[in-house]
Amino acid sequence: MTDKVKSGSIILFLSLLLLVLILPTPGMVAETVAILAGGDVMLGSWVQDVVRKSGWFYPFAAMDSVIDGSDIFMINLEAPFGEEDSAFAKTYTFQVAPDLIEVLTAGRIGAVSLANNHIMDFGPGALKYTMDLLREKGIVFGGAGMNLQEAGKPAILKVRDMSVAIACYSLTFPKEFWATDTTAGTCFPYHTFFYKDIRKFKQENDLVIVSFHWGSELMETPKEYQTELARNTIDAGADIIIGHHPHVIQGIEIYKGRVIAYSLGNFIFGSYSENAREAMLLKFSFGTNGIQRCRIYPINVYNAEVEFQPRFLTDEDKIKFFNKLVTISTELNIRPLVINTAGWIEF
Repeated sequence: MTDKVKSGSIILFLSLLLLVLILPTPGMVAETVAILAGGDVMLGSWVQDVVRKSGWFYPFAAMDSVIDGSDIFMINLEAPFGEEDSAFAKTYTFQVAPDLIEVLTAGRIGAVSLANNHIMDFGPGALKYTMDLLREKGIVFGGAGMNLQEAGKPAILKVRDMSVAIACYSLTFPKEFWATDTTAGTCFPYHTFFYKDIRKFKQENDLVIVSFHWGSELMETPKEYQTELARNTIDAGADIIIGHHPHVIQGIEIYKGRVIAYSLGNFIFGSYSENAREAMLLKFSFGTNGIQRCRIYPINVYNAEVEFQPRFLTDEDKIKFFNKLVTISTELNIRPLVINTAGWIEF
């Protein structure tokens, strides 16, 4: 072999070696998973007649493209399915006809939190029926169970070889709805196990989402216990926190590079309340390096205008929403919350 041929062979070998080192193998491709989070969903009352007439997908028709671009769509399920007769003695009690489960499947909702102040309105029978129905439809859930141990289990989803844990907790009354070692109910985040569990979930999964049902209704400012709990939960290993219950939006905090959305507001809710006019969807993507992007979609949920079909806010209404969100987030952040006109959060 001549020196010229040897030289050419060496150059070719080095070039091929460089390509092998640069080009990713299939297992090295940076995968991302997109998760869409919505607020409170209560499909009873006036919603039932509307969707039975207009179709199960009707509530989602205005946001199909955003849902379609998501790997996981999660919400807070604010009422049990069932046909129980005996309700808990309180002012408002909710129960939804079983066929309305088709609304969730039509909207491609894959995960729900049951940790709230209405899931036990019709007792353990309706809770069990709801859990069985969700399992039948392939919808994962967390935050409630036949005892505290079951209620504390997170919802687990596997997407493209990545594991997502959604841990759900309720800090709302009545206390009778909180599960114990021997009674059914929701999971209250007792200090004896809560932080230990969050650390464990993080060790076992790529992403840990924590859903809290907390705060006070119609309050735009989170309480001191909420901010303290949220930050401690991030310190324990949570990647993002999603809040519900106030029925209105609360501020967003960026804490140690992680997003805390204290309240998303309502989503599809069987009420014409004038106090719950605007809300948001939160979409975030994550990969092996954690959460990479987070986007806010402002929505109109005032049912006197949208009739149980949330619509995206546009133009001036969208800008006003972002300005309000930045304002109510000011005291939660060391630096001002920055949201661009498309809804992307800078963090």
